[in-house]
Amino acid sequence: MGHSLNLTRTALVLALVLSLPGPASGQTGTDAPSDGRISSTAGMLLKVGKIADESRLHLGGWAGLLFGENLAIGGGGFALMNDVELAGSEGGTGFDLGFGYGGLLFRYWEALADPLTGEVGFLVGAGHAEVRDRLAGTEVGSDNFLVSEAEMGVVYTLIDAFHVGLSVGYRLTAGVENLPGVSTTDLNGFTGTISVRLGRGRGR
Repeated sequence: MGHSLNLTRTALVLALVLSLPGPASGQTGTDAPSDGRISSTAGMLLKVGKIADESRLHLGGWAGLLFGENLAIGGGGFALMNDVELAGSEGGTGFDLGFGYGGLLFRYWEALADPLTGEVGFLVGAGHAEVRDRLAGTEVGSDNFLVSEAEMGVVYTLIDAFHVGLSVGYRLTAGVENLPGVSTTDLNGFTGTISVRLGRGRGR
């Protein structure tokens, strides 16, 4: 789980740091239109989904640049808050599965009825998982693989730069080979996410 937790810590630190600066104008002059602005935005997310048929929570964060009011491009990472218990051989103690992933993140917003905004997101990157013997704590397998995730949701804007959202998505993995008892099917699945975001962007 160390690799996964480090990935999430990095994402959360980036989210905090990049949410602090004010927006920078993408054009010269004091009256640059809002759709020409480039600013920072960042968010924290709590995601739920099934891993190896067990419901688990992921904690994560992302940060990036917001272009105008509609499009953000950045990076993010997520990790399981608790390992998934895997069955062992008959009479065995079983195994624990740790899983995290992250990568390049795209988010797009389109205004609905104020203060609601429609949101779509897409992540493409890599994941890392480890299988450990539950009793001994020794690693019996680990692997890196491709991950992509698409999401669609609704965002409620409390104030101009503070937003909360709900979304549903689907996570897809490829290239899982060296995890005993674990396949891509165990890591793929639907997700639900609660998010908090700092920064502009309402699709206006």
